Amino acid sequence: MEIDLNNLVRLTNSLYRCNQVFLDKRLRELELTVGTYPYLLRLSHVEGISQNDISRELSVDKAMSARSIKKLIEIGYITKVENKDDIRAYKLYLTDKGREVIPKIFKVIGELLDILLEGSSQEEIETGIKFLEKVLNNAKENRKKCCERVKKA
Repeated sequence: MEIDLNNLVRLTNSLYRCNQVFLDKRLRELELTVGTYPYLLRLSHVEGISQNDISRELSVDKAMSARSIKKLIEIGYITKVENKDDIRAYKLYLTDKGREVIPKIFKVIGELLDILLEGSSQEEIETGIKFLEKVLNNAKENRKKCCERVKKA
């Protein structure tokens, strides 16, 4: 079976864009975007994480994290506390307002998943997840290799 790579790239990009548009529209009432809500979800699992660590875990650059975190602080969803062990670093925590919005974010994500998975069997979903995990791992490995080559140059 020959794979139509152009179609695979087109489908991936289109899916990504559709998801962004849906989430941006639905999260707007919460003052969130596709760029900011992942920070809240991560903090709901690991409070007190540093800004650098959350950047690494979300695979975004430090400047993007700084802008997103600043926005989340301004709207009252997170707070930044100086790390007593490292005065250059800050620990991030959800505020009560931030904790209250987490279930609303999950509701929106659930609605998106219902739309995306409509008409799909459990087997198709599981196969798709395995495939996407493999593709993501390949992408991460490639990014590591690219970064190593750039550092050596």
